[in-house]
Amino acid sequence: MAVRKQRPIDRFFAEASGGSRDESFMERVIRPVLLKTTGFGGKLMSQSAQNSMRERLMKAGFPGGLQAQQWISLKIVLAGAVPIMLMGVLSVVRWRMGWTSVTALHIGLIGMIGAIVGFISPDFVIRSMSKKRKLYIQRTLPDLIDLMTVSVEAGLGFDAALVRVSTRFKGPLGEEVSRAMQEVSLGRPRIESLREMARRIDVPDVTSFITALVQADQLGVAIGNVLRVQSEQMRERRAQRARETAQKAPVKMMIPLVLFVFPALFVVIMGPACIRGADILKNSSFF
Repeated sequence: MAVRKQRPIDRFFAEASGGSRDESFMERVIRPVLLKTTGFGGKLMSQSAQNSMRERLMKAGFPGGLQAQQWISLKIVLAGAVPIMLMGVLSVVRWRMGWTSVTALHIGLIGMIGAIVGFISPDFVIRSMSKKRKLYIQRTLPDLIDLMTVSVEAGLGFDAALVRVSTRFKGPLGEEVSRAMQEVSLGRPRIESLREMARRIDVPDVTSFITALVQADQLGVAIGNVLRVQSEQMRERRAQRARETAQKAPVKMMIPLVLFVFPALFVVIMGPACIRGADILKNSSFF
């Protein structure tokens, strides 16, 4: 099979961007810029703020592979870039449209609002990603426990079952289990690794599951029985949450019904009757 040679133009773009053209824009441009501004972002934020940011990033799974100082640098960059773009666009629109009512004070106010939005918008992104990640882990936990149960009943030890789960189970939960097993392979006690994994995930179901495993390991209880009981409990909890969500659906549907559907129905149904009644009253001798 002939090997495809890299064209000069491809090599030029790869060297200019610091990587191959197959990499994403995040890896080629944004990440190197944030790496260069890491020290700048760290100096502007206190150590407590950096620790708080690190906790939130940990619960969100470290999106983009960015650390706390890099994420703080991103917030600072957005706080400066967003108002510049907004003020530039507003200035151009004002000049093209001839909006004399838009003064420099208005443009400056838009810039201040843009700076605030640019600085706090990454926090909303982290919160949303953390919420989605926790929900995904909560939904996939029963399947992971089933896989562990099958592995243990097939004759594997507890550590070997965890390794098998980490290699076969994809997603955030599998990645966390893989990280815990890597810590165990480096010499960290298994109980500490599992408890640290539960702290990183911060999901009540995972915490209770890890607590049950730790207690079973300390008391010498058969892991297979504990996994079977935990699997039944987690599936029952998932079914209860599904029923609870289904019961909340009619209440949530009332808001769009009252605001959008009912007014349209009243106009369609009562509109012709009101017009007809007005015509009849107008032509009658009542007035």
